[in-house]
Amino acid sequence: MFAAALTAAWKPVSAGAAEAPSVALHAEVRGNSGKIADDSIMWDGNVETAVVLEEGEKLVISSGSTIKALYIIWDSEFVPGEWELQSGNTYITCGKNGYLHEFVSLPETTGECVLTFNNRAGICELYAYGVGEIPKRVQQWETLPVNADILIFVPHAGDEIIDFGAVEAIYAGQNGLRVQVAYMCEYTTTEEKIKEHEMLDSLWQLGVKYYPVNGNFRNKMINKSAIADKFYGYSNVLSFVTENIRKFRPPVVVGPDLSGEYGNGTHITLANAVADAVENSADALYCAESSGKYGVWDVPKTYLHKYRYKDPRSVIFDLNDGIKDLLETTYNNRHTDTWCGTHFSGAKFKFDDAAYFGLFRSTVGEDTMNDMTENVQTYTELAQIAEQEEAERVRREEYRKNLALFDAKLKKTAVNGRLIFGRHLGKDVKTLFGKAADGEWEKFLQ
Repeated sequence: MFAAALTAAWKPVSAGAAEAPSVALHAEVRGNSGKIADDSIMWDGNVETAVVLEEGEKLVISSGSTIKALYIIWDSEFVPGEWELQSGNTYITCGKNGYLHEFVSLPETTGECVLTFNNRAGICELYAYGVGEIPKRVQQWETLPVNADILIFVPHAGDEIIDFGAVEAIYAGQNGLRVQVAYMCEYTTTEEKIKEHEMLDSLWQLGVKYYPVNGNFRNKMINKSAIADKFYGYSNVLSFVTENIRKFRPPVVVGPDLSGEYGNGTHITLANAVADAVENSADALYCAESSGKYGVWDVPKTYLHKYRYKDPRSVIFDLNDGIKDLLETTYNNRHTDTWCGTHFSGAKFKFDDAAYFGLFRSTVGEDTMNDMTENVQTYTELAQIAEQEEAERVRREEYRKNLALFDAKLKKTAVNGRLIFGRHLGKDVKTLFGKAADGEWEKFLQ
């Protein structure tokens, strides 16, 4: 057993009036892996460094202030899976969804909590928050098991801003729809692991609240689509796209530019796979493994980036309402992609291109309103309708119950003669019924 003091080198983040303050921490690591060389790594603001805890070790966190929640940035190589949190006398299992950025609301406020790991765990950053509103920058991801309103296929981290940022900002951030992003390429096994963190930061800032799907295709810079098809295995990419279409059953699918934006082979491979998949995902024999698992799905509307480029039939988003500023701010918050930066400065592409998407395929007719959700009903809308119908059902049920009480009371007063000779003498019976219909049951029944 050993103890490593986590010093006060980390300065609490300043908070707004209603914002929960960051809590300065002290921690002990209990286990047998040896002393941590530099414990300040856990709050140095650098997601490229991590403290690694071995299987079975415990991290004991304590503070002179009350802890309400934890926010943990895991190392992408050592996401621990399920782990146990003890808060007071309560134990909960965390990590069930495998989020790289994990928010944990403690079951009870405490000055000390214990994290126990069944697998190796790498912690890049660890934050604790006191009582109050959790800062908006803290990512509280949700998992969307099925039924996305819009499913976006993104080739690489960074493309969620450059190519698809407007779609995410408008439909997820502004309209609150269920926007699910599916990345083809992963970076955990590359030298750019930081991009796994950057893509989450970007999605959250753009308004996406559902954790992205990550493909297992190792990122590699490929300029020709034929080479990309061979490197990734086009059939594998096609299976990945088709499976996610069938799983999330979206009314709207959005994919990359068929020409690869600037000729990027990976973009072209994914764009072709999206184009092929939406044409065939309703066929049970096509990629049969996923049809057996999820059934089939015929996508009502499919858009591709810059398809029918600047054509009047395209969806052309207005980026002036703060969206372009949001895209630029989100992009500038990243630490990598200097290569893309040279393309921006060289005007080979620009954020304005994020405004253009062409309707590649539709089973519900052409667009007339510059809206990707035109002519389809989203799951968000269906949920709202169901909620309204349930509220109406409850209201009607309450009305029927009160009407029965009213009828019973009316009969009782009539039998007792009170309606004619008692306290209701001279009152307009229609007025009584009107009050009953308005919900003034208690006044009448007194």
